[in-house]
Order: sequence, then C-alpha cells, then structure tokens
Amino acid sequence: FGDYVQPPLSQGKGGKDGEVADDMEQATGREREELLAFAQNKDYFNRDPVQMQKGQGTFENPIMVPSEMEDRVVGMIPKGQDGPIWFEITKAGGVQYVPELDVHFKLYNPYV
Repeated sequence: FGDYVQPPLSQGKGGKDGEVADDMEQATGREREELLAFAQNKDYFNRDPVQMQKGQGTFENPIMVPSEMEDRVVGMIPKGQDGPIWFEITKAGGVQYVPELDVHFKLYNPYV
C-alpha cells in the first residue's frame, strides 16, 4: 500500500454482559465519528447540495465542491433522469471534467 497510513481505530466500549449494545456502544469508524459529532450538534458529513449557478461548469468557471478531504464522491441527477450519476473528484486532479454530464468540477476547502 505504499505510503498509506492506517487511521487511528475509533470504536466504542461495546455492550455490557447480558445487554444489547446501543448504536454508540457498538459503532466503529466513520459511523462512530458521525454519531459523536451529532451528539455535539455538529455535522460530520456535508450533505448540503451544491447549487450550480448560471455560467458555471466550464473549465474556466468550474462548479466548486467543498471538501476538507483530498477527494470526494459526488452525485448529480441530470434533468430528466431518475437516478444520480456518481463520480469522484480529487484536489490533485485540479479542474475535472465529467463527460456524462458535460460539466467541470473542482474541490476546494471552505475553511482555508
């Protein structure tokens, strides 16, 4: 895996003997991080839709997608279609073209 570094393990204590564990006690990984954030009235995942403005989507004026991470999976439902088209965009890729949508996207960190 090259330079991959395993993130720290995030897990609850588990259930007590003779009891069924609740979600917080048995959740691990991202699910646990999301529950911890929710308990603090914070959002762990950004689920807000990205609104495309008129004139956006070109290479010179890509649709800006917020992310603190180096990559993000994005779904877009084209007009007249029932389901989303899913794709991944990365910061390293700069402006990225999605041919199925004929639109350009770019990640940015909203907190920098």
